[in-house]
Amino acid sequence: MELTDLERDFLRKLLGESWVSPPTFDHEIVARLVELGLVETEPLPSGDIEYRITEAGRAAATA
Repeated sequence: MELTDLERDFLRKLLGESWVSPPTFDHEIVARLVELGLVETEPLPSGDIEYRITEAGRAAATA
């Protein structure tokens, strides 16, 4: 699977900790990572979304 530079950078950011999106974040930017199972999301009560890397995402980020 070929990742874009932006996708790869996002995965590397998630290696350290999960990330909560600001209200204005364009979720379509990383939607493919979620579809591929590299990142999982959790809606928060605030309406924000928390992004966490999966084991498959860790492997892709370090490949």
